[in-house]
Amino acid sequence: MFAKWLRENNIAAGLLTVIRVWLGYNWMTAGWGKLTGDGFDATGYLKNAVANPVKGPDGNMVYGWYVNFLESFAIPNVDLFNFIVP
Repeated sequence: MFAKWLRENNIAAGLLTVIRVWLGYNWMTAGWGKLTGDGFDATGYLKNAVANPVKGPDGNMVYGWYVNFLESFAIPNVDLFNFIVP
């Protein structure tokens, strides 16, 4: 019933059009800024994730494998991550 109203009502169609154009514009400008701006740098995030790992109630690292992955692969190859995740 609601889907039928959205498809057939002119006011709903106009409102959805405005929302789609607004969202599209915002996503486009955000993406354009990432591609043409200063760029993305994951170095700080990765180093902070290694320095402050997630700890359980007992105080031990919960995801030791993730910290190991960051230390042994992600941080040495941070340029690759900066290229893949703009």
